[in-house]
Amino acid sequence: MNVIVHERDNEHLSREARAMGIVVWDVIQNGELVGIFPTQDEADAYRKELEETQAQG
Repeated sequence: MNVIVHERDNEHLSREARAMGIVVWDVIQNGELVGIFPTQDEADAYRKELEETQAQG
């Protein structure tokens, strides 16, 4: 399983979100968006949860 966390780029944010300085973190699993989080810590926690669930079978 491939899980990636990355900051959403400005091209994928609304003008309003960019103007307000909002940062959004995406969690991608096997090429599919599976979560959107307001902080990197929350996104990383979700990534770890996905990886642990996969490891359990």
